[in-house]
Amino acid sequence: MSEKKYKLISEGLPVLERAARISEYDELLDDFVKGKAETVRVDYQDKSTKALMAALRTRVKKRDLKIKVAMRKDNIYLTKA
Repeated sequence: MSEKKYKLISEGLPVLERAARISEYDELLDDFVKGKAETVRVDYQDKSTKALMAALRTRVKKRDLKIKVAMRKDNIYLTKA
């Protein structure tokens, strides 16, 4: 019988430590909430307007923030509600 190239080691399954999920948009939203402006236009490079709007709305809803996300003429605006 030939020697096997592997070993099977009896061991308990380690607990998976989940990393905290932080969206790339959380910092943007936090800055807006802390700022004094009631309404701002968001200029975000390398993102389509529709993708940015969808992502911001998702984060606002998930974090239960009092922010409205609106699109006007291909620009995204945040307004404190």
